[in-house]
Formats: sequence, C-alpha cells, structure tokens
Amino acid sequence: MTCPPDVAEILLEILDLGLLKARAAGWAGDAARAAVEADHLHNLPRLIATFRPELLRHYWEAERTAYLATLTPDAAEAFPPLWDRLRAHVERPAAMAAAG
Repeated sequence: MTCPPDVAEILLEILDLGLLKARAAGWAGDAARAAVEADHLHNLPRLIATFRPELLRHYWEAERTAYLATLTPDAAEAFPPLWDRLRAHVERPAAMAAAG
C-alpha cells in the first residue's frame, strides 16, 4: 500500500528532525544518545515505503512510547507538534486503508 501523502510528509519531518538530533549527539560524543535517536527512527523508512496501518500503530504505540521514556520533558519538545499532526492518522486506520 502506498503511504498517504499527508502521513508521509509528517513521517519525513520526524525522520529529518530525528536524524539531526542523532547527528548532533554523535558530534557531541554521546553515542548512547545517538543510538536512542536512531532506534526511534529506524523503522520509519520501511513504514513510508510499504505503508500498513498496523505498522503506523506500532510506531505510535511502541517505538514513540519507548523513545519518550528515554527523554526528559524538555528534550522531547521538538517532536510533539509532529506527533499531534500524526495522531489523527493513527486514530483512523480504516480511512488510511481505504486511501491505499
């Protein structure tokens, strides 16, 4: 199934931001933080390339939640606006399935 363009746009913004955060952590010598950032992002390219609503739900419920558990509130401030936009798509998987 093709990833709905509005979902792909949000996921690409999450990837862009997350890769910048991973790069910054790497340049700062914080390999552990860079690994956490990469772990948060590593399944998003597959989700965009081979979209399935259950993969989006897995990102939302498992990967995003695990990532949040590693952060202090101020460290997570960049992603919530993107997650707010993504939430509507996660909560209506039947509509996404019909779009594909």
